[in-house]
Amino acid sequence: MLRLALKTLRYRKGGFLASLIALFVGAVVVQGCGGLLETGIRANVKAERLAAAPVVVTGSQDYPGHAVGTATDPMTERVLLDENLVDVVAKVPGVAAAVPDISVPITGLADRPADAFGHGWSSAALSPYKLVAGAKPTASGEVVVDSTTAKRLGVRPGERLKASVRGISHEFRVSGIAESRIATQSVLLFSDGEATRLYDRPGKIDDIGVLAAPGTDPAKLANAIDDAVADRGAQVLHGDDRGVAEFPDAISGKQNLIPVAGAFGGLSTMVAIFVVGSTVGMLMQQRRREMALLRTTGVTPGQLRRMVMAETFVIALLAAGLSLVPGAAFGHFMYDILVEQDLIPGEMIFIQGFIPQLAGFGATLFAALAAAFIASRRVSKVRPTEAMADATLQTRWISPIRMILAFLFLGGATALAIVTASVMTGPIAASTAGPAAMLWAVGVALVSPGLCRWLAALLRWPVGWFTGLSGRLAMLNASVRKVRLASAVIPIMLATGLATALIYLQTSQDDANSRMFADGLKADAVVSSQSEALPPSLVDTLSRLPQVAGASASVSSEARLETVLDPGKGDNDTTAARRVRPSRIDLQGVTASGARQTIGHPTVQGDYGRLTGDSIVLPTDVLDDSGKAVGDRVRLRWGNGEATTMTVVGSFTPPRGFDYAMVPATELLPRTTTGVLQQILVKAKPGVSSSDLKAAVAKAAGGVPGVVVVDRAEATVAHAESDESGRVASFLLAAVVVGYAVIALINSLIVATAERRSEFALQRLIGSTRGQVMWMMSVEALVTALVGIVLGTGVAAGSLVPFGLALDGSVLPSGPAWIYLTIVGTAVALTFVTILFPTSVALRAKPVEAAVAP
Repeated sequence: MLRLALKTLRYRKGGFLASLIALFVGAVVVQGCGGLLETGIRANVKAERLAAAPVVVTGSQDYPGHAVGTATDPMTERVLLDENLVDVVAKVPGVAAAVPDISVPITGLADRPADAFGHGWSSAALSPYKLVAGAKPTASGEVVVDSTTAKRLGVRPGERLKASVRGISHEFRVSGIAESRIATQSVLLFSDGEATRLYDRPGKIDDIGVLAAPGTDPAKLANAIDDAVADRGAQVLHGDDRGVAEFPDAISGKQNLIPVAGAFGGLSTMVAIFVVGSTVGMLMQQRRREMALLRTTGVTPGQLRRMVMAETFVIALLAAGLSLVPGAAFGHFMYDILVEQDLIPGEMIFIQGFIPQLAGFGATLFAALAAAFIASRRVSKVRPTEAMADATLQTRWISPIRMILAFLFLGGATALAIVTASVMTGPIAASTAGPAAMLWAVGVALVSPGLCRWLAALLRWPVGWFTGLSGRLAMLNASVRKVRLASAVIPIMLATGLATALIYLQTSQDDANSRMFADGLKADAVVSSQSEALPPSLVDTLSRLPQVAGASASVSSEARLETVLDPGKGDNDTTAARRVRPSRIDLQGVTASGARQTIGHPTVQGDYGRLTGDSIVLPTDVLDDSGKAVGDRVRLRWGNGEATTMTVVGSFTPPRGFDYAMVPATELLPRTTTGVLQQILVKAKPGVSSSDLKAAVAKAAGGVPGVVVVDRAEATVAHAESDESGRVASFLLAAVVVGYAVIALINSLIVATAERRSEFALQRLIGSTRGQVMWMMSVEALVTALVGIVLGTGVAAGSLVPFGLALDGSVLPSGPAWIYLTIVGTAVALTFVTILFPTSVALRAKPVEAAVAP
């Protein structure tokens, strides 16, 4: 059978190439998405400034109560260590030195925005940094600059250097220049006392670099240190994991990349399996006459199935081998796009091992073999005397397995649609609306022959009326050959439906976010900086301006509201400790004196002016659900892991699905990773024009490097443009999935049309002209495109309508109409090109020769 299969492939180059392309592209896409997922799971970051420390101790980002490295919802801000942990680590056998390390955000150098960090001189040994000029810093006001930064700024030892720390300007004397062969970041090295003062986190440090004694195994040393610091909120890293301590953004990058890669991989795998399956199934349908003839010559059903399976296995094996290098390149290409758009940090190491390769090969091989088995099963079971007639008709498509699968997929899509519309609120509804689109697509594809028959019957008379005899012949073809029509329609439905759903899901979210921002912004001006850092004292400076009615800091973060649960039963029926149930909530840090004037959502109870100290203003629905009231106390765990009991001083009603709480900015800033104030909101007094306000604010903030002052409209536009991460991820996902579907569309239609050479020849032998055949195929292309677009629009609607109801109560998605028109126009154009071009090629042959050609 294998020999026969190989010989068959030699004489079916078109079908062989079509299967190879579908399998190859499917394997490449799945491998690339698998590489992204593996990169996110491993989250390896190469150490630079800490490269000389074989072991690094840093704060555990896991939620308290989880074992280290097991939490799926980690803390969002950097968790700091207690500085007394340095002595504990230093006493572990095998430790030559335990060096505390802190990172001070340097937001400006020489009156220009900068992205650099300051550290204590003692931590220079962790890179290591070596002096190449001058001397180490020994007193307050002295600094050592890395050689790259010193060359760029043109500074030498003995000169003065202005540096902004969290937006606050300082001046230092350059005592020396240091160089590292590994570190690439801009670094300022202060005396240890100066660094601690600028760090401004009393009793806390970022991490501990461990220098090992000669001959000590890093892995064993890491285990020993882990035992020593157990239950102290610390995480011990070695090898490639050390970079996470140096680049904490890798933690948030991991949290961004894993769901994105999971969505990529899940949808891409489903599309790959579906496209490969339908392509192979279509090719098997085209060979029904050949297989029927084999049955009449004595080939058994088992032999026929083994031949088909052997052919498919050979093609899949070849496609898998060809996809290995392009699969890795495709994964790295997507990784580069995500890095470029700041969705993930560039310090994360892209990794694509053998598991994604196996997944790509396995998914496409399974789809191909399953499709080949199902397609060959029916003809192999038909009696030899009936096989030829059955192969000619191609009308039966219903089977119990197909109907069961259709019921499951359509039922699952319906369930997700109901959950999206009735349970979900806000942008989170996209987590169920997106998968629903894929389930709708697969379910509709499974019943597409029946749907195509009804739609073709609906179009038969109007199309025939306008297109004449050739058009009526085309409609008869579509009505009789519903299985063939469905094979051509499915890729169009898939591309149209998924493109419309995925793109409009994102545009609807963008529009809702923009409305939410605009509704919540009452300020007339927004102050920011190119360095993304403003001095906190600027809030008071601006609030005292005669043109200003109020000014408020604006700081964002995330936290958890913790509900304390009653003690439960632990092991051996002993009473367990009191537990908490965390609920994630966004935080907005504001200034009490200016919050009422700058925030667009008025309080329902209480007053923003009471937001001082350990106080919080909660959304009314959160307050009601928790059974609390204004004046009660709630437990809040900040993004850096600290827990505080807060007093509820007010409530307000944010837009549906966009719940967030407000806290004092002075309490939130020290609990963020950088402690940087990025924005200040300013409200003008009555009668003050926007231009006068902007001019006054700009003048008062003129000493801040790169200060930017915009009005409310400009701030709204800037907010919409700045939220790129979700948009890039969604559009990239749409491009990958829809791109593959388009390739399948082109592949399927070209093969399906080229296979009809004998049919075209027969038409010409009985008197049809070349123009009449082309016109007939043009009508068929139009009908195919219309049916595919109608089904695709239905698939998109099944996802977008529930999402719109959950987002803002609208049944229509937000976004420009030209997106849908472009999708539809592209689908129509591709359909016409991929049908008419092979038709034109097939008509070049002489009718007599084409009629007898295989």
